[in-house]
Amino acid sequence: MRSMTGYSKEYVETEKYAISLEIKSVNNKNLNLKVKSPHMLNFLENKIRTEVASRVTRGSIDLKIDFQDKREADNLFEYDKNLSSSYMKILEAMEKDYNENFSNKLDLLVKNLNVIKRNDLEIDEKEYENFVVENIHLLLDSFIKMKESEGSRMKKYFLECISVIEKNVAQIKALKEQIVINYKEKLLERLSKISEIEFNEEAVLREILLFTDRSDISEEVSRLESHLCQLKIELDSENSGMGKKIDFILQEIFRELNTSGVKCNLYDISKLIVECKNEIEKIREQALNIE
Repeated sequence: MRSMTGYSKEYVETEKYAISLEIKSVNNKNLNLKVKSPHMLNFLENKIRTEVASRVTRGSIDLKIDFQDKREADNLFEYDKNLSSSYMKILEAMEKDYNENFSNKLDLLVKNLNVIKRNDLEIDEKEYENFVVENIHLLLDSFIKMKESEGSRMKKYFLECISVIEKNVAQIKALKEQIVINYKEKLLERLSKISEIEFNEEAVLREILLFTDRSDISEEVSRLESHLCQLKIELDSENSGMGKKIDFILQEIFRELNTSGVKCNLYDISKLIVECKNEIEKIREQALNIE
C-alpha cells in the first residue's frame, strides 16, 4: 500500500553534468503531473512524464529539475587566435606609422574588435537523456519508498479500525435474536394491560412473525462480514487503483450498517452500529490518501 503524499530530493554531479531533482505529491483522484525543467531539456518532457507515470498511478505531482552542462560553464567562450594576431599586427603597424603608442592594445582588441566569441557546444541528446532518466529513476526509488512507508502506517491504522468493527459486528450478530424476544415480551405486556380487547394466540403469533421478518438483519450481518473480509484482502493487494476499490467497499459496509440500523429495534445494536460508522469514517478519511 502506498500513500499519495510523498517527497524526495536528489542532487548528482559528475565531471560533465550536475542535476538537482525535487518531487512532491498530494492526493488526487487521477495522475496530475507538473514538470518544471530547463529549456535545454524540453525534448525530454514526454520521456520524463512516461517514466513517472510508469511508477506512480495517482496523485497531484510537482517535479522540478535543475540541470547544468558543466562543459558549457568551463568552455563558454573562446577567442580567435588568428584574427587576434592579425589585429595585433595592424595595431603595431599603426603605432610605428604614427609614432604613437596605444595605452592598452589588448584592451582595445577585446572591447572593440570582437575576437572573443561564444562557444556553441554540440548537445548529445542521447547522453542528456541517459543521464537525466537515470537520476529520475533514483529520485523515484526514494520517493516511492517514502510513500510505501507512509502506506504501511496507514495500513496498520486501518486494521485497528477494522478490528473494532469486527468485534462490534460479532456483538450485533449475538444480539440480533434479542430483537424479536424483546418485541414479543413488550407486545404481550401491552396486550395484557388492555382488558377490553379480545385477541387470540394465532393473531399474536402472526404479528410476531411479521415483525421477525421485517427486523431480521441476518443477511446484512453476513454481508458485513464478507465486506470486512474483502477489505482486509484488498489492504494486502499490490494492484493499482487500490484506493478506489477500498472506497467502494467502505460505501457497501456503510450501506449495510444503515439498513441494519433501520431494521433493528434494539438500543444496544443501534449503539454498536454508530460505533462502526465512526470507525468507517476514520478509514474513509485516510483512504482518500491511498494511491
